[in-house]
Amino acid sequence: MKKILLIGALLFSNCVFAEEANDGYSFNAKLGASRYTGIFGVEVQKGKWSLGVGLPTSISVKRYNYENEDSLFYGVYWGKNTDDSYNDYEDGILFDTYERESFGVGVGYIWLWESGWNASTGLSLEDFEQQYTNSNGNYLKTGYSIYLDLSVGYKF
Repeated sequence: MKKILLIGALLFSNCVFAEEANDGYSFNAKLGASRYTGIFGVEVQKGKWSLGVGLPTSISVKRYNYENEDSLFYGVYWGKNTDDSYNDYEDGILFDTYERESFGVGVGYIWLWESGWNASTGLSLEDFEQQYTNSNGNYLKTGYSIYLDLSVGYKF
């Protein structure tokens, strides 16, 4: 999955300038449950390509079929979440630290209104690694998950 994210970033940097696109960049502030931009994030778009960052830590690259209108999109992302004050049981053992890292690919759809407001939804498949830690050692879980993304935003 790391290779997929790297390839996506390279495609973004090369293809943004190769495609015909409107002058300048657009920005989309996003809020919701998204693997691409976290709970709160921003996308920078030029042409059909966008680069997103968000909190909790997430970085993404998307390609839209159409720029600045309703469109299907495809993307790759990487995300990381750490909780040093974690205090919960996992398989009957108390852990005090939690870390989750994931890489994924997905597809979705965005609806854009003339006002700048927008809504998007999508499905993502991700490869994840969760690590729980306490004073006695570590517990590692790995696997695959499918996520439904839902977010709203304002594009300017």
